[in-house]
Parts: sequence; C-alpha cells; structure tokens
Amino acid sequence: MRDALRTLTADQYWVNGPSADEFAQVVELVQKYSDYADAWIERTISGIANVDQFPDAHAEVSSDLRYYNHIEKGLLWSFALWRLQGMFEALLISYYLPSGPRKFLIGLEAKLKAVAASGYQINTNDLEALRAWGRLRNLLSHMPPEHFHPVAIDREDVEEYVSLVKRVCQHWSGQRSKILAIL
Repeated sequence: MRDALRTLTADQYWVNGPSADEFAQVVELVQKYSDYADAWIERTISGIANVDQFPDAHAEVSSDLRYYNHIEKGLLWSFALWRLQGMFEALLISYYLPSGPRKFLIGLEAKLKAVAASGYQINTNDLEALRAWGRLRNLLSHMPPEHFHPVAIDREDVEEYVSLVKRVCQHWSGQRSKILAIL
C-alpha cells in the first residue's frame, strides 16, 4: 500500500465534512452509469448482424447481454447502498455527536447508541429500519454474493434507504442545537 493511503485520514479529504445533501449525488452517479450501460448494450445489440443460418442467434445474444447488464447494474446499486450507509455513519460522528475526544465507534449500532446516549430521539420504526438496512449492508460487505448471483438491489431500494436517512437526519437536525448546548 502506498504511504499516502496508509496514513490517510478523513481530515485530509473533508473540506466541509459529510452532508445529507450528498445522498442524492450518489443516486445520480449510479443512475448515470446505469444509463450508460443500458445505452452501450443497446448500441452493441443494434450492431449485431443477423445470420441466416442462425435465426435465433440475435435474440439469444441480445437476451444474454441484457441479462448480464441487469446483474452488473444490481451490483452498482448495492455499491451505492454501501456508500450511502458509510456517509450516514460519517454524519453521525461528525455532525450529530459532540466534538472532542471520544472512543472510536465501530459499526452502525455503536454509533446509533452514541447518538441516543447524547439525547437524540428517533421513531422506533425508523430505528428498526436503519438496523435492518445496516444488517443488509453488513451481509453484502462481509459475505458478498457471487458475481453472477447478486442480491437484486435497484434504484427504488436505494431511494427508500435515502428517504429513511434523510428523514432521520432532518429529525435529528431539529434536535441538534438543544442537545449540543447541553453537552
């Protein structure tokens, strides 16, 4: 590993720190590459010549290319979920919790407990939903599915997660000044 990567800290790349506004940028980025993939597949398929000896070949090749494209786009959306949860966890540490010395918090659950211990309130359903999404992200991170048998995560799933974390962030932002004043 290069020394620059070995010694890298968040302070070296954060200018303004993480923001809930960045969630939409992740969705837009993955959608852009998903759209690029679709366009490339359609261009490729349109360039495949029909061969008289193999009348079903064009349909078979087209079907295969679209299938593998679908699988790869699912992987992109699972990467988006992974990135989004990392961004959410960074927000918990850098924005909602008080600054100053504190122990290193490993995992979403530890961060959620620290936020609750600081006095932030959260709807029970939202808390359980955050935990469920965290379990999915951990499963995909630590025991990823095979490349050609991925978990079918799509834009709607990611948007559901974004909606949840934005709602939680908005709720906590309303509590932040009062909590930080006490701490």
